[in-house]
Amino acid sequence: MSFYFGNYGMNSLFGGSSRSSFYSFLGDYSSIRSGSYKKLLTSYYARKKADQTQKTGNSGNRVNPAHQDLWNNSTSASYQGKALNKAKTEADDLAKSASALTAQGTGSLFREVQKTTIDAETGEKTTTKGYDMDAIAKAVTGFVSDYNSALEAANESSNADIMRNAQYMARMTSFYGSTLEDVGIKIGKGNTLSLDTDKLKSADVGTLKRVFNGRNSFAGLTASRAQTMSQTAVRSASTSSMYNRTGNYNKLYNPVSSWNWYM
Repeated sequence: MSFYFGNYGMNSLFGGSSRSSFYSFLGDYSSIRSGSYKKLLTSYYARKKADQTQKTGNSGNRVNPAHQDLWNNSTSASYQGKALNKAKTEADDLAKSASALTAQGTGSLFREVQKTTIDAETGEKTTTKGYDMDAIAKAVTGFVSDYNSALEAANESSNADIMRNAQYMARMTSFYGSTLEDVGIKIGKGNTLSLDTDKLKSADVGTLKRVFNGRNSFAGLTASRAQTMSQTAVRSASTSSMYNRTGNYNKLYNPVSSWNWYM
């Protein structure tokens, strides 16, 4: 077997005889992959991560398990990194609560169910078929709360792409303004939503379905926009360079990097 390295040859690349230099190179390579150099790097980054954890403490920021590696291998002490993580988490929560409302079939909240009531005086049981308005109200309450949290997190991120998605979502919501009011939801300051639970429970079920049930409903379109916001946050965290609030420069990078390959 022969090794050819263009016009330079092994002598030009490594110095000395080709045979001794080549095996010296393989020795260095082995040392990098499994020897003292690897142990040194492993020890260094373990201490660095421990110091970083001690400095940041428990900030209350949630990390989506699906992107734990991205968060661990980027700058967890970075103010912007935390803001992107928060934007992604809140967008995920909004998409989840919206999807709970849009579900159809046997898992739909807008499917009539058997309800049994008991007369307080006689103890007589009466079974009727109808909608579980308490369950619907609970789901809408969570949706409204997650909507407001997603808008707040998008603004705190100061990321142009995430904020653009949030603004698009707010404009879409304004188009549904009058219909939302019919089911007890008002658009307030800062495009945030507020809910009148009593008005929601007394609203026409057909209107409730048009607003919340199905992929093309207001809730369905909101879920789609929230998913886009989440993806934008991940993409921004994996490609952007920024300064943190202490003035130190941080590089948020894709965790599948050359450093991790050596580790």
